[in-house]
Amino acid sequence: MKKILVVGASGKTGRNIVKQLLELGHSVHLIVRTTNNLSKDILKHQKINITKASILDINEEEMVNLVSDSDAIVSCLGHNLSFKGIFGEPKRLCTDATKNLCEAIRSSKANSPIKFILMSSVGVKNKKIGEQRSIFDNIILTLLRWFLPPHKDNEIALDYLISSFGNSNKHIEWCAVRPDSLIDDKISKFEIIESPITTIFKGRPTSRKNVANFMTQLIGDNTLWSMWKFKTPVIMNEK
Repeated sequence: MKKILVVGASGKTGRNIVKQLLELGHSVHLIVRTTNNLSKDILKHQKINITKASILDINEEEMVNLVSDSDAIVSCLGHNLSFKGIFGEPKRLCTDATKNLCEAIRSSKANSPIKFILMSSVGVKNKKIGEQRSIFDNIILTLLRWFLPPHKDNEIALDYLISSFGNSNKHIEWCAVRPDSLIDDKISKFEIIESPITTIFKGRPTSRKNVANFMTQLIGDNTLWSMWKFKTPVIMNEK
């Protein structure tokens, strides 16, 4: 069994990931500002460890200690869907948290690479593989980039992983999972592809439980991990 550090665990997808990791027998360490959204089953679980803090307030030394004991790190951080959450500070929550975690991994100099899994969005393009979108989608994405800070934050976080760690790194192996149209639904069959095949307004619904299921598989299945490390898979429910 593995030791997993999860940030953004109080969100809907994050809670599903924690639940599934615990069911598989992994030890899970959470960094959360508040435990109010976590169930009693999670809070009282014998394999749960919790650090109550804002991820951006943790100093470098403490962060190194947190990541050095981990086999994998999952970031499900996102901005609250409120005016303050979308337009207020911190505008670079996902980016700054990703940088802090990855720099701590580098500083820890682990004997083997630590898996870093970032929950991104299908609206974020992987420029490295030359993804093409329709003219209409590109207009919408440009507007989102300029007027919706969380979208730009997600873009910069992915660009950081691609530019800093590329396709090979002795300390970090990363994967950015891009769900299409998140919904609350049961675990079902899902499809994993390299690039989006839907448009901005005609996405294929993706269950948060399926996203959690794929991420837990990435952690535990080394063959699957080898297939998707240093890539940006898009996940969608099967038709």
